[in-house]
Amino acid sequence: MQHPVKAVDFDAGRIGGYLIVWGSASQPDLQGDYFTPQTDLALDWFARRPALYHHGLDGAVKAAVIGVIDALQPDDVGLWAEAQLDTRQRYVQVILELVKRGLLSWSSGSLPHLVQRDDDGQITRWPLIEGSLTPSPAEPRHTSVQAVKSAYAQLGLDCARLDDPTNTPTDAPVGRPYTLFTTSTLKGNPMNDIPEATKRLPLHNPTDASPRIEVGSPFDPLTAEDMLHGYMLLRETKSFRGVSERYANALAHKVSRANLSAIKANELATSTQAAFGDEWVPDLWSQQIWQKVRQDNVILPLFRSIEMPSNPFELPTEGTDPTVYYVTETINEDQLTLAGTTNPIPDSKVGTGKVTLDAKKLALRVGFSAELVEDAIIPVLNVYREQAIRAIANAVDHVLLNGDSATSGNVNLDGATPTATNVYMAFDGLRKTAIATANSVDAANADVTLALLRGGRFKLPTRYAARPADLAWIVGGQQYSKMLAMQEFVTMDKAGSYATNITGQIGIADGVPVLVSAEMADSFAATGKIHTTGANNTQASVICVYRPGWIIGYRRRVSVSLDYLPYYDSYQMTATVRLALARLDANVAGSLINLKK
Repeated sequence: MQHPVKAVDFDAGRIGGYLIVWGSASQPDLQGDYFTPQTDLALDWFARRPALYHHGLDGAVKAAVIGVIDALQPDDVGLWAEAQLDTRQRYVQVILELVKRGLLSWSSGSLPHLVQRDDDGQITRWPLIEGSLTPSPAEPRHTSVQAVKSAYAQLGLDCARLDDPTNTPTDAPVGRPYTLFTTSTLKGNPMNDIPEATKRLPLHNPTDASPRIEVGSPFDPLTAEDMLHGYMLLRETKSFRGVSERYANALAHKVSRANLSAIKANELATSTQAAFGDEWVPDLWSQQIWQKVRQDNVILPLFRSIEMPSNPFELPTEGTDPTVYYVTETINEDQLTLAGTTNPIPDSKVGTGKVTLDAKKLALRVGFSAELVEDAIIPVLNVYREQAIRAIANAVDHVLLNGDSATSGNVNLDGATPTATNVYMAFDGLRKTAIATANSVDAANADVTLALLRGGRFKLPTRYAARPADLAWIVGGQQYSKMLAMQEFVTMDKAGSYATNITGQIGIADGVPVLVSAEMADSFAATGKIHTTGANNTQASVICVYRPGWIIGYRRRVSVSLDYLPYYDSYQMTATVRLALARLDANVAGSLINLKK
């Protein structure tokens, strides 16, 4: 998550920006963690905090205090921070120039024994110890508490709270400095799953009456993955000159014990492979990547989602209503009975039902060489990770809309047998329900009109169709263009009080929100399906969904894992998600097929 820094008063060395940005369970960061306005940041601990560069890891600036954070103000977005940089320092002018060019961002730091985090990724306690200007805020950075103490000493601040015994686990070692946690260090760190008693090995206490020798390493609490990740990050820095022999020995030992190995050869992007790495290893290129324009994902936000505690997970639904009768007045004693036929009110039952959520996994895997990471002018690891998350998000929208598990007559490949690993084979989606014969209207190659839209809408039961605010039209790009010519179509800038807050909404038709999706492909006239022969897909379709009639279940949110394989000097990145889609009944979507393109 980028938190850009702004020069509030560039000449005077005054800077500002969001040090922390609020998130939520539905909007976590790339590692699944998030801050909220309720996170305890201990803002009352200090009036000022040190500002560092790159968390003290830069080979030139090191742990020098480059300024003072003297203003912290939470608001609806996050925690706004302002700092006064020390312009007398020789490095600060260079840092200010980087700020001016928009190349630096804020990253906050805390200490592990002060941090608390819920299982769902919510950070509930993060006493703010320092703020750093860094070119890579999304990556974890480590430094020691000694550097923090030195920074506090330079500012004349009392650092006793950093070693407050009431904040420190009872098994904390004597004389062992803590590792500073930054905004990203906590995210996905396997150390967080290790019991406190095993995280730190006790060192010799000089006050102990029985001296002894203990063999240990400062790397003992780290797993192989921790150390590989740290090595990977160090290699990205321009000042990297190799790791210490102690680090290398510990890393080799842990990798050997973990039995890490590459999965497959000749499947890696490399620094010399055309279209798969070579283009990012130039002689002289900009550090800014020119990203492709992508359309917003609009299908996923339409529906309510829940976390699945098991797989499959069954969700109870209402069944048939009890029967209502016309009855006469109760006048005789023999009518005062619960059983029999004499009671003037006949009995009936309340029906019950359920839908089953069965999570399916979507996944991708990318391999690339360490040389590509070293030689590329852009931050390859960040770019790959962000692009992988975006690809998974696009795939989720695609399968929700076009999912069809049928091996013949498939919505996405009518006339052929789809491959079992095609993403749309995961489960049945909106389009399959909408184009069913009972739910669709044949537009007979006509342009979209209000009358046709109403015909498709009222293919849904009246109890659904009469609730326009609970409906949504999903259209493709060409039908969006045609709707703009409809007199009855209201664009968002003219919607006024009828405007809703739906991601990707482009307007309103007859009171129903309209959304355009890049996943809405052209189709075959007779069926509304996508034919295996592309030339047959000459017509368009639009679908109308009753939003409360669908529910999305998550067994695993989008997760990205990046692993370095030292024996092969390469990386493997995987991105996965497990989700399910269920519908209330077979009538919660309708469509217009055979529309003129």
